[in-house]
Amino acid sequence: MSRAFTGGKRDREAKRDLKKRQKAERLRRNRDLRARGIDPDPTPDAPEGSDLPEVKLEDVVISVSGQSRRADFGPTKLFVGGLGPTTTAADLRTFFSRFGELVDAVVVPNRSTGRSRGFGFVSYRDAAAAELAIKGMDGVELDGHPLKVNRAEARPGRF
Repeated sequence: MSRAFTGGKRDREAKRDLKKRQKAERLRRNRDLRARGIDPDPTPDAPEGSDLPEVKLEDVVISVSGQSRRADFGPTKLFVGGLGPTTTAADLRTFFSRFGELVDAVVVPNRSTGRSRGFGFVSYRDAAAAELAIKGMDGVELDGHPLKVNRAEARPGRF
């Protein structure tokens, strides 16, 4: 039984080397053209009557912030830690509703016992209301327990 092998390591290496040489030649040619004042890849002008706006470099914004990306629209979710075992979602809703319109209020239960795990989440429709709630509620006592309130962060590995 004879098998015909195609490809193989030597062929892959030869193809890779060929691509490297072609790329190096292309880069050298482009450098030479640019040195003579010729654009090696001229982009065709937009056809007449085109409604496409011209994009200038000054109009491009690149964000390099260390903070995670988040949109400034939609509900803003806050983490509320330090809840007592008797605190309910209704208590959270009542306590946090004075800062703005709440979308949701949840106390996270323990799966086996059904009791509070000591934290929950509140979601505000408006980001400004959420910021007010963070400033106004962080460190305040609820049911004898000091609260820790901050923006909720996505858990790694979650969508």
